Amino acid sequence: MKTVGMIGGVSTEATLIYYKTINSKVRQRLGGYHSAEMRIHSVNFEHYNGAHETRDWPFIRAGFDQAAKGLKRAGADFLVLACNTLHTVADAIEDATDLPFLHIVDACGARLQADGRHRPGLFGTAYTMANSYFTDRLIETTGMVPVVPDPTVQKELSQIIFEELTHGIVTEQSIAYYQSAIQSLKDQGCDSIILGCTELGMVITEENSPLPPYDTATIHCEAIVTHALDS
Repeated sequence: MKTVGMIGGVSTEATLIYYKTINSKVRQRLGGYHSAEMRIHSVNFEHYNGAHETRDWPFIRAGFDQAAKGLKRAGADFLVLACNTLHTVADAIEDATDLPFLHIVDACGARLQADGRHRPGLFGTAYTMANSYFTDRLIETTGMVPVVPDPTVQKELSQIIFEELTHGIVTEQSIAYYQSAIQSLKDQGCDSIILGCTELGMVITEENSPLPPYDTATIHCEAIVTHALDS
């Protein structure tokens, strides 16, 4: 089994999802009491969220560089980042060491293609929906151009993420808002919805979504387990 090197803490809820999902899937694959060999560098979300708000990319890059190098020294065989939005500077992790880096968009794109999807919608933080790092990578790897909501909806979706989900709060009102936003994209011809924030599986599931959901956190975890267990 390869050792996973995970940069987490952005947010702690996302890191918990990754930790539990990865270990659950390892146990499903191997049985018994098996769990993943992991090294986790958990950063302070207060500092990184603040740096993201002010677009202090040098601070985030420097932190990721040191985290990646530390994980390699600790024995990690490959690296992952348990956060969608900060994949904006994934190259800082990729360039820090010679270890493989499993990119979250690549994992999601491969799953969309395998399922024959062509026109996905994209939810995430306001930054993810309004900027190009996710969209450009998805277009490059799959040719798919994701559809995003209008700016007003983007703002509300993002506010729910930061004010509720990153604190572990889930409300029926927020679930209903997300469902309505997904239905709107379905009405525009989307055939699936990318949950492009690692906490969104807390509110949207296969059972309550108007479109087939592609939870990037879960998909990423499945790719991580496959890489860890397959030679």
